[in-house]
Amino acid sequence: MDLTPLSEPHSQGQSNPNQTSHLEDVPYQVHQISASSSIRIVCISDTHCTQPSLPEGDILLHAGDLTNKGSFEEIQAQLGWLKEAPHKYKVVIAGNHDVLLDPAYVKRFPDRIYEGEGTSQTDLNWGDIIYLNRSSIKLDFPNGRSLDIYGSPLTEQFGTWAFQYPPIRDVWTNSIPKGTDILLTHGPPRGHLDLGGKGCRFLLKEIWRVRPRLVVFGHIHADHGQQAITYSSDEASYDIPMMGEIGVWATFVIRFRLASEKLSELLCWRSEASSSTTLVNAAVVGGPGNVEGRPAIVIDI
Repeated sequence: MDLTPLSEPHSQGQSNPNQTSHLEDVPYQVHQISASSSIRIVCISDTHCTQPSLPEGDILLHAGDLTNKGSFEEIQAQLGWLKEAPHKYKVVIAGNHDVLLDPAYVKRFPDRIYEGEGTSQTDLNWGDIIYLNRSSIKLDFPNGRSLDIYGSPLTEQFGTWAFQYPPIRDVWTNSIPKGTDILLTHGPPRGHLDLGGKGCRFLLKEIWRVRPRLVVFGHIHADHGQQAITYSSDEASYDIPMMGEIGVWATFVIRFRLASEKLSELLCWRSEASSSTTLVNAAVVGGPGNVEGRPAIVIDI
């Protein structure tokens, strides 16, 4: 879902009649965060019924909003496209537009989404696609490596859509398992690739606790790109206010923890946490009417 200013001529939740099912091919770049025995990860999100060409890789991640209206027909068409992708693993979460996948939404709004015989969520053909909904999967590779991925579709409430929660509610604290390598969410953490603070502060705080190597999301179409959290004192000075933590005491606690972890590294104490986290907003469509196409972001991890 695109949280662009309301003055922009974009009709939320509706298909653009001029939008084709295939966006014009756009070049992609490879970003390397691991040098040896790397695993190539192709990151996309917010395809909204489009089916762009996909770079080769070991894992294909889709961070939700496969569709516009979330009907059975739209979702199945997107699953059919993804099933044809050559990647060894294809991991998908829902987005707020993929309403059929949210049983609570279907029950609450039967007039907006219809589940009939042969067109219910259980009738979808996922093939070899891995669907995560506040759950984890461990993926093994021939080079002996493995990656733990946790996926969640939850986003802060904006309008009446699926998988949403009030912004004041903390749905993230202690929800992501320690040791998670890749976090796949639909919405961004606050202050990072979120169009100036439209992300979730509780998600940012949870990322600081778990420190996955890679976080992939979308939702905010206008902030497609990549950046990193380095867990430095300077980073803490920026992120602490984003988390909603204020005051000298909060700053002291974070900086004390960073200093303690640095001491642990010097003393060669083992830590499961990453020293930095790569953040990717992989939203494919954008612009007025979602007619602009953005490239997949490719990460070597």
